[in-house]
Amino acid sequence: MGALIRAHDWAATPLGPKANWPLSLRVVVDLILASPLGMIVLWGPDLIQIYNDCYAEMTAGKHPRALGQPTRECWPEVWDFNGPIYEAVLHGQSRGFDDHKLILERNGVPEETWFDLTYSPVRNDAGIIAGVLVTVHEVTNRKRIELALRDSESRFRALVNASAYAVYRMNVDWTEMRRLDGHGFLADTADSNTAWLEEYIHPDDQPQVLEAIRQAIRTRSTFDLEHRVRQADGSLGWTHSRAVPILDADGEVCEWFGAASNVTARRSTDEALRRSEARLSALFARAAVGLSELTLDGRFLRVNDELCRILGRSREEVMDLSVAEVTHPDDLAASRSAIEQALWTGETVALDKRYRRPDGTDVWANSGITIVPSDDGGESHILAVTADLTVRRETEAALRESEARFRLMADAVPQIVWITDAGGRVEFFNRRWADYTGVAYAPRTAPTTVSDVIADFIHPDDAALTTERFREAQRTGGLYLVEHRLRSKAGDYRWFLVRGLPYRDPRSGEIVRWFGTSTDIHDHKHTEALLQQARDTAEAASREKSNFLASVSHDLRQPVQAANLFLGLLGRQSLDPKARELLKPLSDSMTSLTGMLNGLLEVARLDAGLLTAQARVFDLDELLKRLYGEFQGPAREAKLWLHMPPAARSVRSDPLLVELVLRNLLSNAVKYTEQGGVTVETRVEGDQLAIDVTDTGRGIAPEEMERIFDPYYQVGNATREHARGFGIGLATVQRVADLLATRVTVRSKPGKGSTFTLMLPLADEEAQVPAAGEEALGGTLRGRTALVVDDEPMVLKALDVTLRSWGVSVHTARTLAQARTLLKDFEAPPDILIADHSLGAGETGVSIISEARRRGTPVTVLVTGDTSAERLAEAGRTGIRMLHKPIDPARLEALLAEGLGGR
Repeated sequence: MGALIRAHDWAATPLGPKANWPLSLRVVVDLILASPLGMIVLWGPDLIQIYNDCYAEMTAGKHPRALGQPTRECWPEVWDFNGPIYEAVLHGQSRGFDDHKLILERNGVPEETWFDLTYSPVRNDAGIIAGVLVTVHEVTNRKRIELALRDSESRFRALVNASAYAVYRMNVDWTEMRRLDGHGFLADTADSNTAWLEEYIHPDDQPQVLEAIRQAIRTRSTFDLEHRVRQADGSLGWTHSRAVPILDADGEVCEWFGAASNVTARRSTDEALRRSEARLSALFARAAVGLSELTLDGRFLRVNDELCRILGRSREEVMDLSVAEVTHPDDLAASRSAIEQALWTGETVALDKRYRRPDGTDVWANSGITIVPSDDGGESHILAVTADLTVRRETEAALRESEARFRLMADAVPQIVWITDAGGRVEFFNRRWADYTGVAYAPRTAPTTVSDVIADFIHPDDAALTTERFREAQRTGGLYLVEHRLRSKAGDYRWFLVRGLPYRDPRSGEIVRWFGTSTDIHDHKHTEALLQQARDTAEAASREKSNFLASVSHDLRQPVQAANLFLGLLGRQSLDPKARELLKPLSDSMTSLTGMLNGLLEVARLDAGLLTAQARVFDLDELLKRLYGEFQGPAREAKLWLHMPPAARSVRSDPLLVELVLRNLLSNAVKYTEQGGVTVETRVEGDQLAIDVTDTGRGIAPEEMERIFDPYYQVGNATREHARGFGIGLATVQRVADLLATRVTVRSKPGKGSTFTLMLPLADEEAQVPAAGEEALGGTLRGRTALVVDDEPMVLKALDVTLRSWGVSVHTARTLAQARTLLKDFEAPPDILIADHSLGAGETGVSIISEARRRGTPVTVLVTGDTSAERLAEAGRTGIRMLHKPIDPARLEALLAEGLGGR
């Protein structure tokens, strides 16, 4: 099969060229080719067949076209049985069947067959179940024998019931009558009877009966005697009793079977009649096997159907032949010798011999030869009783071969293979045990029990657990599973994974053996330890990175904060066109920098666990219109078109988080597209709405697809061009999508562009829940008082000027001491208090905000450039309004006006 597999055109199958097969498939194929058992692996969605030589023999006319064929096409006649099993195995289950009957098409003809079957999942290189491994052992011949025996027994019982003779069974030495069916002639007994001689046999005939019994036992011949018996009505009668030895599979007598005829009324009949009765008794005793009557020179006179079947000929053909013509040439001498011995001794002589069939095949049989005198005093005849031994001999040979194959396979696997009895007494170790421990398995030298193995070879620290697990498995009858260290012949210890399963008696269900393996996992355990160390190191590095980014973010936000405020003030001034033209690129640059810093803030909010999904029904078009207005300008400036048709759909999700995802996707699309444009389209997939953000940019190479969602990774930006951002957009997208319990997928072709798809659940047909509208800003800032605390003079000045431009009366302080003094000097609490979080010398603005709140200041705002998770979490706990630098003046104005509304 190895050559056939190598030569097969796999490229024409769904498996593709053999060189492209996954390692796991190649390993399984090598395993089944080396296995002496019938094995087949079914791979891929189509369950393509690959099998070994032993399996090929079972396929009959379907080999070799079955190789590489989908199993459903190859075996449609059993798909109703196999299909559900394959489905279960592909979902991680295993199946096993003993003596299962299947109707298979063999050589174009349906045939009843029986098999022992096991189905196991096979995983690919990624650990995903990709195939099914099937072990097939055909037991058709054995089942046919068993069925034939049951049928024979049924016919025999029917024959006994229909017979007029008393039928009895004796144990090996005739000391016990096991059963007697008297048929009205003798008293029946269904129970064991050791006093049968006294109860049934006339005292004067007992010595003669005992001598005949001893002679039959000694010669293993038929017991044949006429004697007096006590009949069922208590009177004495005469019986002709004949019993034959019943042999077991080893040719030993296991019991005697006899028939007793009532000859009371025929005691005076002639010798010819008694010889006829003897012949009829012999035929009766062996009616379930081949019977033939022959002349002394071996010509057939009469044969039954079973003998014709054994010889493979019709009755007419057999009757024209002699026994020598159907006997194997090498067995002719033994056959003649048996006939001569029967003639000389007058006893039945049995021998095993081969009969030759017309097709040239040979069949083994056991023939019992008895010389039967003629009824009329003429020439005696030969009575031959022939039993077919072919199946028995094949079964014995198959068993021997199976045992040899098991030992060969056990020695071929890299694991230690072991077998114990139910109590834990060791029955087998494979060669791997001796190779590893240096102790060859032998009943006299190897450990005799599991306890011996634990004491002599298992690391002392693992001995108690190993013993406990084995006893638990014995108690529950479940899987025996443990990891322990096993001592090698060099004296060192290696980790092994031990798995053992119980084998139960098919009839009683009791555990009779344990079969198991011990797999060396030492290197795997070492690798796991290294991986854990690497994970710990990576997590520590991630924490250090977060702290670094928070620090960098804070330092950057201070000057940007002041610049943004001054730019906002400058933008409100009356400027000439040339100055206005210079102001715009400066403002755009600050907007870009602010966006990058806000990207860091989004990651920080996720790290702090402050982003949670608040799902509700909302109109997607409102969000799309807002995003279109936001990105139309940047797209136009980049000479790109932005196409965003209405969705006309409502979805159920968190609108703020959805906006965060789409804003990141649109930002990347505009940023990475040099010509063409960006399209945002929607489509319905079942109960989901897919939102596709498509650009005509450079696209993403396949090798970079898995990394694009990693934090701080940018496609084609190895030199870290900061004008393109910090690379946190897609990382944020992935994490927010997880919060939304949805997914973002990407399709891309280098040089053609990319499409990012966000899946959202569609809203029910019920009325849409309207989004909460923004309340009108109440009150006004003009005439309000404010206390501003910041240790940075430039930021303090910018806030002072900005607030004054809104008509606010501003008081400033650079330290907590100055702020507390000013706070005490106010006749009434200020309307507004704005404080920086970090005021230097370990002081924070949180304390002054708390004091102002206690004094009655209605609006307090904590301004910070710190984006650490701890800072965000602190703000969430205290409920303080927090703005991150750089502050958008418009947002600050709206926040203050909203807080003062109605006051």
